[in-house]
Amino acid sequence: MTKPLVTSMSCVTISCPEPRKLINLITEIWDWEIFSRNELNQTHETLWGIKQNSAGIENTILRSKGSNRGMIRVVKGNERIRQSPMSTRWSGIEIVVMDDLVGLCKTLQNHYDFEVVKPVDEADFTHAGANVHKFFHGIGPGLTHMMFTMAVTEPEEYAFPESPNRVGHIFDVHLDVDKKDSSRDFYHKTLAMDMVFDDMLKEGLFFDTWDLDASTPAVQMSIFKGDAEGFGLGGIEMRSFDSSTMDPTPPISNILDGGACMTTFTVKDLDKAFSILSKSPSCDILSNPEKIDAFPYNGGSVFAALGPKGERLEFSEKWENE
Repeated sequence: MTKPLVTSMSCVTISCPEPRKLINLITEIWDWEIFSRNELNQTHETLWGIKQNSAGIENTILRSKGSNRGMIRVVKGNERIRQSPMSTRWSGIEIVVMDDLVGLCKTLQNHYDFEVVKPVDEADFTHAGANVHKFFHGIGPGLTHMMFTMAVTEPEEYAFPESPNRVGHIFDVHLDVDKKDSSRDFYHKTLAMDMVFDDMLKEGLFFDTWDLDASTPAVQMSIFKGDAEGFGLGGIEMRSFDSSTMDPTPPISNILDGGACMTTFTVKDLDKAFSILSKSPSCDILSNPEKIDAFPYNGGSVFAALGPKGERLEFSEKWENE
């Protein structure tokens, strides 16, 4: 069996007009810490394939205290304007919460830089081998969808993501796609990521969350993970919608999307990953592998690419503490 080309998800980049607002929200309400803060320069712009000066000059990475994965990089950019909440490309993040989900929701409801879209509710995926969990979600700076999830029961076959902190790391980044596109094959076959969950939803979660009409075609939800031990080490929750419900706004290839705009994965064999992706018709390479001395790459090779829906991916040999 082919092993996934990626290991764990290190970071999701979020772009917003006023980065300080998002940084303050994360550090003050979630009690996360600053992992690194350095200059965003031409090296980053070339790596990510973006226009000069289009993402500001500061590159701030935050994490749930002590975590080595599921971080957030904050850069400057436009807000994500959506004609539909089912937005193609990276659409949001999901964060594990260990205690008092209701209290966190109430705190964010009263925060001027966050809008709770749906208050705390419960989802039951035991029929598909998963668990019962409570969640709420809303929109933060950059118009990024953020979901906060706390386990009620444990899945039968794996341990639900957990953290030593009340608000833990990102354990899934959300990717909304058209049912008919090549995204599933790209992540499951080209990147060889393990599909650890797959279910067709005809009611419930997405229908309630986005107030979808009962006549809306079923939504397929699949979770893909990299080659890392355990569960909750950072993966992709792909939601496949009917094209009639999707936001038709096309990406701009040389500018970061507003909101969630790039996902970073660590890779054990970067040259192999680059070779395979270079040959994929579903992938556009943005930069060749290059060693970057700056933290957190710490001399490891890095490259970036666009996936099937124009979603930006960063692949790194290293993602290390200072």
